[in-house]
Amino acid sequence: MKKTVLFLALLALIATSCKEKDIFEETPNPSVVADANTFDFSTSQVVKLSVDYSAYETHGPVFFSVYSENPFEGEDENISFKKDVLPIYENYTNAQGKFNDDIKLPAYASDLYIVTGNFFVMDNMMTATVKNGSASATAENFGQTAATRAGSVTDLPMTGTATNSLATLYQLSHKVNVENGEKLENNQIYKEWETPLGQWDSNSGRPHYLLDKSTANPDLIFSDEEMEGLYQTISDALVANQDCNEIYIKQADLTLEKESEVAITFLGGKTCWNNTLGYYYYNDNNKPTSLMDINIIMLFPNTQDGLWFNKSNPHPNFYGNIALERGDCVKLMYYPNIANGDLSVVSDKFPKGTKIGFILKPNGWGMQLPNGNKVYYNSYKGAGRLKSSSFRMARQYNVWASSTDGLSYYSADMISDDEGATAIANEEGSSRTAKFAYRNSEGEEFAIISFEDACNDLDFDDVIFALKPASAFSDLPVVEEKKTENYSVYAFEDLWPKAGDYDLNDVVVELKQEKTYSKLSTETDYKVYKQMFALYTDQNYVELTSGLGLTLTTPITPSSIVMKKIEPESVDTLTVNFVQEGDVYLLTEDITGELKSTYILELNYDDGIDNDEDLMASVKPFIFRAEENDLRWEVHIPFEAPTPKMNEYYYGKMDDRSDKNLNRFFVNESDYPFAFCLTGVTIDSFKPTILKKENESVRIDELYTEFLLWSTSKGTQNQEWYKHPKQ
Repeated sequence: MKKTVLFLALLALIATSCKEKDIFEETPNPSVVADANTFDFSTSQVVKLSVDYSAYETHGPVFFSVYSENPFEGEDENISFKKDVLPIYENYTNAQGKFNDDIKLPAYASDLYIVTGNFFVMDNMMTATVKNGSASATAENFGQTAATRAGSVTDLPMTGTATNSLATLYQLSHKVNVENGEKLENNQIYKEWETPLGQWDSNSGRPHYLLDKSTANPDLIFSDEEMEGLYQTISDALVANQDCNEIYIKQADLTLEKESEVAITFLGGKTCWNNTLGYYYYNDNNKPTSLMDINIIMLFPNTQDGLWFNKSNPHPNFYGNIALERGDCVKLMYYPNIANGDLSVVSDKFPKGTKIGFILKPNGWGMQLPNGNKVYYNSYKGAGRLKSSSFRMARQYNVWASSTDGLSYYSADMISDDEGATAIANEEGSSRTAKFAYRNSEGEEFAIISFEDACNDLDFDDVIFALKPASAFSDLPVVEEKKTENYSVYAFEDLWPKAGDYDLNDVVVELKQEKTYSKLSTETDYKVYKQMFALYTDQNYVELTSGLGLTLTTPITPSSIVMKKIEPESVDTLTVNFVQEGDVYLLTEDITGELKSTYILELNYDDGIDNDEDLMASVKPFIFRAEENDLRWEVHIPFEAPTPKMNEYYYGKMDDRSDKNLNRFFVNESDYPFAFCLTGVTIDSFKPTILKKENESVRIDELYTEFLLWSTSKGTQNQEWYKHPKQ
């Protein structure tokens, strides 16, 4: 009798409060009428993915992303990243550059694009096809080897004469005519560069004043372990073809916290250009206010290490003008009277409070292969004369990149058909460097500077170097811990066990899953130190009151679980206490009353857990309503078991075909589900369709015409149905 009263109460509730829904009637027992639909309406698949970057000296784990479409547009050095394309999976390889694990991908993903922005992997995009539940990709090494011997005077040959003449460097201080490359009179932008450090090879630009670690102050030379840490930090901070973190870009010039010697170690570059690098210094009392205030000292006439390539021309010695090897080191010198043109007084120590800046002249080393009277603008792209070349790169001539805000220079008078020339203007002369720190296990910090040399992207990985001694510079941001994100959307019908109208918008929840990685040393794999699950509830138009809960599964017990909430229209994160029943968390009893809230669980692992999918925690969202006797009405995605407090009375009633004995839950006879999870999408995808007010009570196949084709084929066809709404 009690169950009958409860059921009649539910009927009355729906009839009075859900005005846009039809009143339903109870159907006979489903075991007599029909079997349930066996399709689980899953939009995901498990794929055994193998990724191998071991052909390269990766200097530790490689971060990679998997896409279901090519995320790049353009080609060669004008390639750019499509900002509206999201990865469907992200992770790290092990320290040897290999990954092999079962992962969850959207069901439609068959052609995979595996992308890394890792500084040392030149094969930055590979493709793979999912076949029989597996996909694999192995990077091909096109002959690059990256020397990382810190401070060594290595084996690059000196084939020219020793010189410190600037005659063959390409107008380090003057604007040029972009049609013919000749110097424009009365257009000097910077002072002429000074060359007191010494001479260089006239053919390659390789300095004669490189430090030899066998005789240099060891405090200025990076150890092999420190070099590995620097390289791993670069790999975490900079992603090829993607915008650099603005925290690093906006950082001020390096400021010495104590009187100190300073040395710079070249770490490499991903550029096709032969750039020239200089340094300058100042203090708070003589900060430069104009470009002509800078006193520039030559550091590297040519920063090219010959390791950049593109697949259309993958030759490791593509340039002819290779000057540096990764690990080459130069000691900076301090000339207190340089502003007066006096270089006779010199010190190997910089005063406390000195600010050190750097300036890059794109393709400054560009006149080294003359051929008759032709104007050669660099060895890259061969012998084309500027005016007749089909590949005009005029932006290189009248652009300078400085590490100090206001001291870069950009000229808009480019050749109009120069592809990419004015893609990213810099009229304000903003800094064109990123600055951040590598922190070792002893807490020592080392400054890293990375330049952007052109005007066509913002990945800041064209020329990269580090400075010693340790912890000499103030206020450098330490590279953030790496995080991965993936998204899914849950949609629920709130009239279960009645079929309802199948608009699947009664409760729509976006689930964001985030993992935070770190590691203890340069020789280990990354571990996961934090997992975060954030459930965001968007607009709906029903009047029934439903709650939102989740079941948390933790193969490894977290050190702590922190519960948080972001209120609607707020950015502040509040610490809260959700109702907890073992591994069940009740986030809210009234979704509609708290629409646009975000509910967060943070799982912390003090010692980290191995980067293995089987060890990761997971959540299963569901909707609920509290009932008498501490029971609940719940709706989960098809075949997913409810919580122990589920009121089992509803099984088999009306349109439901659940059978606890068969582990069959929340299913019916039709080709429409009571709920389902959409993998690899965000809630924004549904704002133009099921979340629009005028689409309330509009069946989902009327908004997505491919839905029924997918459903009736048991998921074998039209697996991308939710990416193609009706136009």
